[in-house]
Amino acid sequence: MARITLPEGDAPESHRLMSLQPAMGKAMATLSEAIYQKSGLDVRIREAIRMRVALLNQCQVCLHYRFPELVEAGIDETFYSEIEQWQESTTFTSEEKLAIEYAERFIGDHLAVDDDFFDALKSAFSDVEIYEMTTTIAALLANGRILQVLQVEQVCAI
Repeated sequence: MARITLPEGDAPESHRLMSLQPAMGKAMATLSEAIYQKSGLDVRIREAIRMRVALLNQCQVCLHYRFPELVEAGIDETFYSEIEQWQESTTFTSEEKLAIEYAERFIGDHLAVDDDFFDALKSAFSDVEIYEMTTTIAALLANGRILQVLQVEQVCAI
């Protein structure tokens, strides 16, 4: 049960939460749409980021949600099971590992995104890709933490 009073209705709590302040709810929905439908990021990069953020946030919905269409990109249960020990994994490319590390640093110690690390990002990704990764990490972090802090029932709207 949510920690704040939500509007009455049959819709899931997460949907009713967004209706409390429609402009903010719409902005969050628009950002989600951009991440999942309009981003130019490689889907393996995006999914590696999504899953690492889910692990760090302990978002149970995201941890268990699988995009069926990503199987064609080689995203299977091995991919998901190796996210936690990504450093030792042979499943991920060097770019995917860099994206996972970026998510970790961004969430756990943003000051560790120093010039040397940023140079590594720039050697592997374009400025647009770095911006998309940054926005994706921030949005997933924010959405997951909002739902958890407010103890809102989490239903995936992807």
